[in-house]
Amino acid sequence: MRNFIFIIATVLTTATKVNAQRAFTRQNITSNVYYTIDSVFLTANNGDTINLPGGSYMINNLVIDKRLTIIGAGHYPDSTSATFATTLNGSIYFVNGSNNSSVSGISLNGNIYVGNSPTNQTVQGLNIYRNSVVSIQLGHNYYAAGTASYINIKENLIRGEVRGCQAQFVNIEQNLINGHISFFNGNLLVRNNTFLGGSGCPAYMLADVNNSTLENNIFMNSGACANSTISGCNSNIFTNNVFNGNFIFPYGTNIGTGNQANVSFTGFFVNENDFTFDYTNNYHLQNPLSYLGTDGTQVGVYGTATPYKESAVPVNPHIRSKTIAPQTNSNGDLNINISVGSQNR
Repeated sequence: MRNFIFIIATVLTTATKVNAQRAFTRQNITSNVYYTIDSVFLTANNGDTINLPGGSYMINNLVIDKRLTIIGAGHYPDSTSATFATTLNGSIYFVNGSNNSSVSGISLNGNIYVGNSPTNQTVQGLNIYRNSVVSIQLGHNYYAAGTASYINIKENLIRGEVRGCQAQFVNIEQNLINGHISFFNGNLLVRNNTFLGGSGCPAYMLADVNNSTLENNIFMNSGACANSTISGCNSNIFTNNVFNGNFIFPYGTNIGTGNQANVSFTGFFVNENDFTFDYTNNYHLQNPLSYLGTDGTQVGVYGTATPYKESAVPVNPHIRSKTIAPQTNSNGDLNINISVGSQNR
């Protein structure tokens, strides 16, 4: 809560410059306020929490080599109208020393990488949740196996690919994925994701994923190739997934049970008609009781006991609305009205 208080104090004391300044807060034992994004990361200490306000910022190639908790204001337009989305332009590299870091609530016009060299990619305990990202790559080299492990990727909008680089003990859960997952071999759980898109031929959603568990996912593929959703995948277990393609298990060396195939895309979601993610679309199911997962809740992101959080609002106190008078009144007072909501998850 102290971080939030600092943000409000900055608005009150710099009202005449409210459109020009941004306050970045950082807290570990004590709280600090910064006015450039470079300074908050360059001076960060292991264990710090960094709150990033709404706005668009250039980060180029940001290297994280400490345990940090990074929280933005969110990325959905309907939940960031008072603050703007936290948009970072560039890519983020988590390298040795960043074990147990987390990043949430940002829109990244770039990729998240683990590692930037063969000897600087051993990262454990990374949590990536409620972000919008182009792609996620869990190793320094697209074609080589890395050394990352215990990675949680949850409730994100992934506009491209999750490239595993054979990372181990990875959970990919409740994400909206407008691309595909690739290059995993064992100790991977893919659960309650909603896959959309693909175009042309081929248009894979799973490529070179082996010895893994996939359950309660939705695979809606617009690709023209027959059975183009799965490519080069072996010895996986598919349970209670929904496909618009013709997938009957066993499928090669993949086994499965409770899956539904040849489900029509038309009318499947409340509002989605072109296989492409859009913030104005509604990805709730038209008939959720017809498509149940292994836990008895619906498949896709709105299943489980804790469904995808509407608008992917991050866990910090959320500014719902903000009204700032354009000038002071006759007494020299500036009227400011800010509505804030706490988050229970």
